[in-house]
Amino acid sequence: MAAATQPLAVIAKLLDLSERRVQQLSREGIIPKATRGQYDLVGSVRGYVQYLRDQAVSAQAGAPDYAAERARYIRARADLVEMEAAQRRGALIAVEDIEAAWIKVLALLRTRVLAVPDRLAPEVYAAGSLADTRNLLGKTLRAALEDLANSDVQPERNATPDDIGLIDPEPDGETGAGSSAPATGTDDQ
Repeated sequence: MAAATQPLAVIAKLLDLSERRVQQLSREGIIPKATRGQYDLVGSVRGYVQYLRDQAVSAQAGAPDYAAERARYIRARADLVEMEAAQRRGALIAVEDIEAAWIKVLALLRTRVLAVPDRLAPEVYAAGSLADTRNLLGKTLRAALEDLANSDVQPERNATPDDIGLIDPEPDGETGAGSSAPATGTDDQ
């Protein structure tokens, strides 16, 4: 049976380390030192094995689990396939398409509301009483809202605000949408 302590060279060969590395591990408390130049054989092997285990555990803690990452990847691909199928069925609409449709609806509302003063000014001026003016305004605004509710705005891919008439070439107060000229377009109220 081997002696309880061994010289530095034997411990280094046994652990497949340099003598300097054995001394470093001894200073760190991983390999116990018995006396000057002598190391406890069993304690050295146990300490180094435990050190290697700890290193492996800490390395794995930061490393992703291949099986878990693969399962996550497969779930993500399955989700994408489901979303594409729902989009083809028409059950899923892209956010950009919905945003473009809302821009169209709001542009239509803006056009209708801005046309009211030009269209109603002569009729309001000719109205005989406050009640007639109120009825005329209410009737016109209800008709504009009804037209908006009955509009068939369909989402279009990649529509820009300029494509759907949201951008005003001239600011209000100059010639254009805010001018005193009668509004033109599909507003037949």
